[in-house]
Amino acid sequence: MKRRAILKAGLALPFAGLSVPALGLFSSPAMAAYPDKPITFVIGYTAGGNVDNFARALGNDVGKLLGQPVIVENRPGANEMLATQMISRASADGYSILVVTEAPITQSQFLYNKINYEPEDLTPISLLVKVPLVLVARPDYPADSLKAFIAHAKANGLNGGSAGVGGVTHLPMAMLANTQDIPFTHVPYKGSSAMFPDLISGRIDACFTGSSAAITHIRSGGVKGIAVGSPERLEALPDVETFAENGLDNIGSSYTISAYGPKGMDEDAKNRLIKAFQTVLGDKAFVEKALAPSGFIVDGTSGDDFAAYLKKDRLVQKERVKVSGAQLN
Repeated sequence: MKRRAILKAGLALPFAGLSVPALGLFSSPAMAAYPDKPITFVIGYTAGGNVDNFARALGNDVGKLLGQPVIVENRPGANEMLATQMISRASADGYSILVVTEAPITQSQFLYNKINYEPEDLTPISLLVKVPLVLVARPDYPADSLKAFIAHAKANGLNGGSAGVGGVTHLPMAMLANTQDIPFTHVPYKGSSAMFPDLISGRIDACFTGSSAAITHIRSGGVKGIAVGSPERLEALPDVETFAENGLDNIGSSYTISAYGPKGMDEDAKNRLIKAFQTVLGDKAFVEKALAPSGFIVDGTSGDDFAAYLKKDRLVQKERVKVSGAQLN
């Protein structure tokens, strides 16, 4: 894929062209000792999904850059909270890194009566990528555009699936229903793999899903693509319009994947990881192979800017959870 094609898919490359020496990755003697053993990326999902695939691809290249392997450890469960709790109690030496969506960081405190950690128990490292969600419908749904989808759903109601109550695929559906006055029945599943057979067979009407899964099922004819949450149409789905085209870019039809360490994380280790992430995410070959096919959008925000983003996002997620009506014990 050429650079023009990547940008057309909505993929910004803020670090493209930066070499390892240009970033000073190996220039500081104080940082030379880190890492001297394998690094572990802990994620809150099972193997094979968007977050897992991304973490493994990123870890592979970061490991090569730093000279130590990166191991991905899957700790699924409770909207990524089990993985988050694990890292909140880990050593702050920089060898245990959490790679998660916003769910356990800026949403869970509003979804659950009690969580076994505080977001302040973590050190924000970097917002790595943004992942567009795609609204897909059963193959015989009588609408081929977002406008027609909303009109039919308003008139007939909507049985909308999600990969779990309060998760990144539930809240945008609730926001869409709320802002468009759609009678909405939420049908939660234990993951997308359990949801798609019911969508394909017509037991539910529609759902939001990650771009990777959407591309696979749309191309096979199993589902209809209605709209995508990327800034521009995805190159892989050129006929699927965006929510922004329809003036609906406020429903949260995307999610983020970010990296965190334990509270009090070693500063040199954090800075070295930030520079490694920037180098990998700025590499055009990595973007073309690991990100562009799924429409992932490079971000790379870190430091004070990332902290400011998280503060703002907590307010956004608080409102989204309120609108969804989701509450978990």
